[in-house]
Amino acid sequence: MVRKHGTEPYRIVVLHGGPGAKGSVLGLAKLLSQRFGVLEPMQSKDTIMGLEEELRDQIEENCSGKIILAGHSWGAWLAGLFAQRYPDQVEKVIFIGCPPLDEAYVSQIEERRKANMSFEEAKEYDVILEHLEKDMESKDKELKRLGELCDRADSYQEEASLKKETDTDGDLYEKIWKEAANLRRSRKLLERFQSISCPIILIQGTADPHPAAGVIQPLDDSNVDIKSYILDQCGHTPWRERYARNRFAQILFSEMG
Repeated sequence: MVRKHGTEPYRIVVLHGGPGAKGSVLGLAKLLSQRFGVLEPMQSKDTIMGLEEELRDQIEENCSGKIILAGHSWGAWLAGLFAQRYPDQVEKVIFIGCPPLDEAYVSQIEERRKANMSFEEAKEYDVILEHLEKDMESKDKELKRLGELCDRADSYQEEASLKKETDTDGDLYEKIWKEAANLRRSRKLLERFQSISCPIILIQGTADPHPAAGVIQPLDDSNVDIKSYILDQCGHTPWRERYARNRFAQILFSEMG
């Protein structure tokens, strides 16, 4: 399933976070559709290779020529993995709120995020993460609540009117994130990102718990060129941030030509 925004040709493809947070980049797609045709795929497969192949089919069915692939959060990883596997289909990748590529930076996420939570919220956050690691019948409700907690903690000052409902798939989150985390832990994620042949752009907020250095430094150490924009007064979701969204839009439109 895909959603289309704007008019053809669809040369911009935006990837949602989660994994399993379908619809979370609707606001990003609408922003870009002011100038471009935008494809918003809904990811449904339960392996990373399955997601890459599904995305390939969605792009081939709806786009012509090379595309610009913009991924948010987990979607940034999928964008990079796809660009590495299918270089002939991707003109440029844009990572927005990208999680760190190196395991050494992961502890910073929890520290930065919990610093923005109350004691009760931090406790609930830990309990939900523990539940998500167990074999439960349905995790959709818990994943949705986790998203609510993270939305508040990961933002600088979001506009409430710009927040949209997101469909959450707890089972998909469990299966994909477990594989993705192992990919990072084994350094195979970084190895694949080191092989991306198209231009790489990173847009990250200074208030995003995911440290920009966790993306920039590992790639710089591997002599991989990356162009980065670090936005002040901005959290994890720039297009919803009161003080950064205009600058974010300027950067996006500039990079997409």
